[in-house]
Amino acid sequence: MPETQAQPGAECATCGEELGASRYCLNCGTPRPGTVRPPAGTASTAGGSEADGHGVAGDGSAPDGEDPLVGEDPLVGEPPPLAASPTGAWGVVSVVVPLVVLLVAAGLVAQRAVSGERDEALAAATETCWDGRVTDAGCELPTGVEGLEWVFPSFRPDEQTCRDFLLRNPQFNRPTMWQCDVVVDDLPVVVTYNELTGQRAALRFFDQRHGRENRTEVPGYDGQDAAWVWLDEAGDRRSSRTLMLQGYPYAVTVESGSTTAVEAAFEEVVEIRPVDELAVRPD
Repeated sequence: MPETQAQPGAECATCGEELGASRYCLNCGTPRPGTVRPPAGTASTAGGSEADGHGVAGDGSAPDGEDPLVGEDPLVGEPPPLAASPTGAWGVVSVVVPLVVLLVAAGLVAQRAVSGERDEALAAATETCWDGRVTDAGCELPTGVEGLEWVFPSFRPDEQTCRDFLLRNPQFNRPTMWQCDVVVDDLPVVVTYNELTGQRAALRFFDQRHGRENRTEVPGYDGQDAAWVWLDEAGDRRSSRTLMLQGYPYAVTVESGSTTAVEAAFEEVVEIRPVDELAVRPD
């Protein structure tokens, strides 16, 4: 800022003498420290004073129409510092962390809900097969010795009275065939459990053995949808009765010297699983 000459009548700061037009005291000659500022009401030579750090115009208004209070802070043009929070940075963390926790918890709940629905859908789609296998691709029909045990709960191949009939009679063209000796009403009875190759071949075989005229169709036999039944009563000779499930490759034959014993064996000994449980275990 340009220095201003001392005004007449002003006093020297060190000796009390009046100042002349010179900037030095008239008697002691001591220079007056600093510069002499213009009296109040005198306009500055510049649009604003930089020495006091205020960017305001000479009339006290803010340049470009800004709010004059903005420049009252020592750091002109910079925003005032934030007031210190009682918790400082942890105040922000204390707000953000619970929010993150809530979001994570909500995500976990949603994930568990979706996972639960998926598990329920998967459980509904899967089923337990007759052999205990769990699958969603469908179950095959029972086969082999274990399959016959499932289809006919009365068949117990581990008993000494049961034997694999195909070992001594390979001429029978079927996957599995077992015979068991039982006693009914003090009479010997032979029960033969069969896994068949096919329905048509089995129909022809039993028609030839028992007579086509002895075959009848029994709907809803013992919990089954339908079955073919052959009853061959030979009088004093050996009597037999065969039941073959319609649509499933299984049959059972009961033979005895007594027709009464044959009938009693079907009622008291032979057990057949319902068709809706042949491939899939019940819940």
